Amino acid sequence: MREITLTISKKDYTVRLDDDFAEALERDIANLLGGKTNFEVKDLLFAFMKKCQDQYENDKRMNNMVNHLSKTLNV
Repeated sequence: MREITLTISKKDYTVRLDDDFAEALERDIANLLGGKTNFEVKDLLFAFMKKCQDQYENDKRMNNMVNHLSKTLNV
């Protein structure tokens, strides 16, 4: 377990996360928010919307792959 502190609108929030997830979260924050360490609500909204878009696109790709495999395997 690892603690990460996020500063949102000048207030610190400390969360406890599994080590692997903590690393992934820090990497995502760096990629989505340019390595910022202090966030405004609009920054987090932007990051949330980007992650939702990524998930939507991943779901579409996964469904296309499943449909293709189903047709190929006659399932």
